[in-house]
Amino acid sequence: MCWRAHRFILSCPSGSHNLGRARWHPKSGPQNAERAYIDRVSRRRLFSLVACAVAMTTGAAAGCSGVDDSTGPVIGNPSGATATAVPEPTTTLPLAQTPEYIASNTPCPQGLTELGAVPLGAAASGLSVRLVPYIDLTEATAMVFDSAGASGGGFVGDRRGRIWRFAPDFAAQAGRDFGAVISTEPVADFSSNTAAEHDQGLVGMTLGPDGRLWINRTDRHGSSVLTVLTPSADRTTLEGRYADVLEVKQTNAQHNGGDLLFDPDGLLYVSFGDGGGLGDPRHHGQNLATPLGAVLRFAVEGASSADPGDWRLTPAPDNPDLGPSSDPHIWAYGARNPFRMSLDEATSTLWISDVGQQCMEEVTVLGLDEGGANLGWNAYEGSRRFVGAELDNHREPDFEYRHGRGLCAVIGGHVYRGSELDWLTGRYVFADLCGGDIYAVAVQPGTAPDEVWSLGVSTPRPVGFGVDTAGELYVIDIETGVWRLAG
Repeated sequence: MCWRAHRFILSCPSGSHNLGRARWHPKSGPQNAERAYIDRVSRRRLFSLVACAVAMTTGAAAGCSGVDDSTGPVIGNPSGATATAVPEPTTTLPLAQTPEYIASNTPCPQGLTELGAVPLGAAASGLSVRLVPYIDLTEATAMVFDSAGASGGGFVGDRRGRIWRFAPDFAAQAGRDFGAVISTEPVADFSSNTAAEHDQGLVGMTLGPDGRLWINRTDRHGSSVLTVLTPSADRTTLEGRYADVLEVKQTNAQHNGGDLLFDPDGLLYVSFGDGGGLGDPRHHGQNLATPLGAVLRFAVEGASSADPGDWRLTPAPDNPDLGPSSDPHIWAYGARNPFRMSLDEATSTLWISDVGQQCMEEVTVLGLDEGGANLGWNAYEGSRRFVGAELDNHREPDFEYRHGRGLCAVIGGHVYRGSELDWLTGRYVFADLCGGDIYAVAVQPGTAPDEVWSLGVSTPRPVGFGVDTAGELYVIDIETGVWRLAG
């Protein structure tokens, strides 16, 4: 049977919400780290972050602006009410005539903030970082470490909607290539109901306060869906039923955003991009009636029920009141594509990395009491004016850098709180999708960032980071799998 999620009935491609066994060639465990690069690249198109960035520099950006005008974004809530965006146009936007299109194809001005990364050896003599192969999984996009599991490990997913259980491989320290082994078959498989083009797919994963697994994926209709899965008692598999607890309709296969996490109070934060199109032509970023271009914050009602199908997502207590027509789930807005978020519990701050349009990448650090922050898009791209009217409430980014020299899309990122690389403590570790290099920077809200360190390691296409229960960091690469940062 299909679970009812709010007022929605989500489709069940197999006729059931039972998690069947994989319907593809089973994975046989760790494979050699030297697998040919070209084999990985040919498996699947990469996120459109790269394609659009390249198109911008070649003057072919219009190819990144296709939109679906069939529906506006809708978010369900327990009362059955909806918060919708402004009515969608019935015809394709004349992109070549819009200010957004023009701004998206105008050369970047001089004087924008450069990344200016300093090689680690020059910044701190004698320090170094290695990337140790950890999980061999092509198309990996998200992972979580499970502190409740007796043997450690956790869950890892790929962009097509398949999820595996992984566990540490202690023999790896004795000379084997990979530090974790994954289940020979996925423990959950949503591939028949997951779109995986452009910025779509399984893009976010977290564990709830009760140990259930939450994922953010794009279904085959192009909507973003939050799904809750229940691990078995021994945490090695997932139970046979799941619940879809939220649907947000998307207008485009681009800029879907898609990260999610819980804060120490059990409140759920979810990020969504502006819905695509060059320069946010629908102005979702500054439209408080739509969940697109925003970070939403929810309370989970009914979580005491053993059945997630009984749960409801409601606006979190103390969410900002942004006006009579605003969506009450919005916690922060004015984002273009906040593809990654992370929580630094040591400082009670939320770190939002927002992928830029034409010139700038940005990271904003918000205290958990800073609800209502306007990150500025599309009036601003970072601290740079973009289009439209001036804003009187723009929350400028705490860290930004311009495109160019192999840089195109910021991939956040966690503040390091481990012990193996203790000299990194307090620094935000991040990557850029195009260059693949891994960086670290000390950021204090309200002050200029410290110098950026280039850690001297890279992966072909980093798309996220994981953090284990000891605070150590892992790079998730869509072409080569998961790598652990080590000393």
